[in-house]
Amino acid sequence: MSKIYANPFFWGGPVNGNTYLARPTEEQQIATALDNQISLVLSGNRGTGKTSILQSLLEKRPEVAIYLDLRFVVSLDTLYHLLLQALGKAFPTMESMSEYKTLQESDQIESLSPVFDFLYETAILDKKRIVMVWDEFHHILKLKDNTIAEIKSKLKRQPGINNVFVSHREDLMQELFGSPKNHFLDKYEHLILQTMDGKTFKQYLTNRFRRMGLNDFDLAAAILEFTTGLPQLTQKVAHSLAQLWLEGNTTSLLDRTIKKMLQEHNALFTAHWDNFGMNERRLLLGLASGHSRPTELGFIAKFGLSATSTAHNTVIKLLREGWLTNRDDGYYLYDPLFLKWLQNRSGIA
Repeated sequence: MSKIYANPFFWGGPVNGNTYLARPTEEQQIATALDNQISLVLSGNRGTGKTSILQSLLEKRPEVAIYLDLRFVVSLDTLYHLLLQALGKAFPTMESMSEYKTLQESDQIESLSPVFDFLYETAILDKKRIVMVWDEFHHILKLKDNTIAEIKSKLKRQPGINNVFVSHREDLMQELFGSPKNHFLDKYEHLILQTMDGKTFKQYLTNRFRRMGLNDFDLAAAILEFTTGLPQLTQKVAHSLAQLWLEGNTTSLLDRTIKKMLQEHNALFTAHWDNFGMNERRLLLGLASGHSRPTELGFIAKFGLSATSTAHNTVIKLLREGWLTNRDDGYYLYDPLFLKWLQNRSGIA
């Protein structure tokens, strides 16, 4: 079979279109919540495909989707203008409305209420159901003013508008939504997205490699073994590997792909490493060396952690930030590529 000349994989953003691998069970859970106008909390580790599954599903549904990427929100002002921008994208006719222009030109931002009020009026006039996606929601929890309290108040009074809150920081989402003290929303569903079904993912990879003329039947399994089935990383590895193949490099494809990706991620991983404290570095090196019980005395002594409490607190911090994963037999680095980088850097591999 001859090679095709287009890469059948995608990375660099949410996966959509013909590069998206359907997840029927999870999609049905999300659709049921939306059909019943129940707000949804969507959590799960980084790279499990939260944004991809939402965007793919919402493209097929009748609601108007207002999508908010909250990663760069650092103040009330930036959130205000992000909301306005998202409204203008969801309702293109808004931009010619005098009320919209007035909101845009405001230079004294003290509240989100004018934007929410304008949104509710538009929803009522358009008679359309709306889904607001608050992606990376944990970022606005850092705002020091009363923004969260105001959002909470507004969201409880919004007819015809459903909300989806997305974050990998499950600890913060549980604290906000699950705590009896907070009651951010009175009624919501919580879906924790896991890694993909291994058999389905393997077939997806194999079929696309075959279309390229790549008939190594062990390749898909080898990729999934390295990536542990993480959707985002698997797409990234498959894309890089396919690119090497299309360029005519055919030997040791997976090894060369990982080496290439380590070079591409070196600056990012170095920056992360430089930001870790001493205890975090020692604990990560211990886990990268193959030890999985960082709170045991042997681990603490071997890798220079001062006490069990120090190890415990460090584990909790790294778990919350998404660097570790907890399995039945201990703790492990969550990102296989970062693990490989750390092993290479430290001479462990």
